[in-house]
Amino acid sequence: MCDIKISLSNHISRHSFGNIAKNRISPEVLQRLYRHSNIKTTIGYQANFIHDEADDALDMVLNS
Repeated sequence: MCDIKISLSNHISRHSFGNIAKNRISPEVLQRLYRHSNIKTTIGYQANFIHDEADDALDMVLNS
């Protein structure tokens, strides 16, 4: 239906969603979407996808 040519596991799709969501969706909403019982789990999980400060620093160096 989406014409995806690679094997897409549940694990890969969750990580892709987390990366796209980054800090755009509140942790409380993400907790419900991920079905985590503890908000600390959600915050720790999402921390893997939020690199804005590092991305901005790299942009400053590479685009100067």
